[in-house]
Amino acid sequence: MNNFHKTKKSAAVLKHAILDQYATPFASKTGKWSLDNRVAFIDGYAGPGRYEDGKEGSGAMLLRKAQEMAAFPRRIECHFVEADPKTAARLRAVAAAEGAGVEYTIDDDDISTHLPRLLKSAEDIPLFTYLDPCGLILPLDEVASIFERPGGYGAPATEVLINLTAHLRRFAGMLYSDKPVEASLKRMDAVCGGDWWRETWLKECPTNASEEEKMAAERAVVAGYARNLRERAGGAGTWIIDVRPRADLKPVYYLIFATRHMDGMVTFGESVSLGLQAWRKYHAEIAAEGTLFSDTGAWEADWKKQEDTLKAQWIDTLADRLTDELAKGEPFRIIDRPSVLSGLAGAARTLHFRAAIKKVLAAGKTTTNPQGVNDLWNLTIKPA
Repeated sequence: MNNFHKTKKSAAVLKHAILDQYATPFASKTGKWSLDNRVAFIDGYAGPGRYEDGKEGSGAMLLRKAQEMAAFPRRIECHFVEADPKTAARLRAVAAAEGAGVEYTIDDDDISTHLPRLLKSAEDIPLFTYLDPCGLILPLDEVASIFERPGGYGAPATEVLINLTAHLRRFAGMLYSDKPVEASLKRMDAVCGGDWWRETWLKECPTNASEEEKMAAERAVVAGYARNLRERAGGAGTWIIDVRPRADLKPVYYLIFATRHMDGMVTFGESVSLGLQAWRKYHAEIAAEGTLFSDTGAWEADWKKQEDTLKAQWIDTLADRLTDELAKGEPFRIIDRPSVLSGLAGAARTLHFRAAIKKVLAAGKTTTNPQGVNDLWNLTIKPA
């Protein structure tokens, strides 16, 4: 545990960058209509607040967000739960030093112990719950209870961001054993909301030999988990992000976002795009360490050039796909054309969509001008 919290690793850079980008629009948009502009955040596996090297963990980040949003005004109530007493003590010290003016609670013990009470405290206001365990997540029944909190499906905005560990391979390995540890398999059953994952895994990976088959099995179980969560949450939309130490390495875990509102999906997509941009910048800086590029700062200029290249590629791809759709002769909305976003969801964002539509407009393929339009997903794009 101590080693885990010494410094922020690559995978943590991504999840925290996404959380950092999303917390503000969630609080701003949902808190506008909330009672006394109140919004609640639950951090169920909060950690120490800051890493030993001083970098922000989720705790320090959410406290900062609460202070920043107070001017809007938004009253963000932060509820932190941390099972390890020593880590919780560090979190309390961070909160005491950095949480001035913020309404917050810090509880020891497992999140399962406190979740019902915390859900009750937030029953009338928007709620975002962040569940980022080092091991297995809560049983699906308990995760689903977040969407079933007092007020039920008519409750204010309710969203969840979950770290679903890729260590499920360790549990899946028991499926090939003559003497599996049934208690461990049942723990995984509870996480997944049933033993369906066993058959799903074995269907994709019958021999436990091929890395390609293991990856397919892992993805199938993660997709099945997201599907079950959608159903349990009353038709929520879900978004899966595979989180890797580097782009060429296999995932170390998966982030699953769940919401009941399309605006949540759209806004989260923007946050993913910005989070991935921060993650790429982190890797560019790490790669330059100890080189002349690091000493001169030239790495950042090189990174910006790479980002410009990606931007141009995404805009060109989107423009080509929009042109293909327009050639069919019917008006359409981007949100109704998944093929336009294929492979780009979470990478491209509004600025790329806008530039692509402008490019198609300049080419005389559409009469639609995106200038000044915020919601491009629902903008009707008309053939020229």
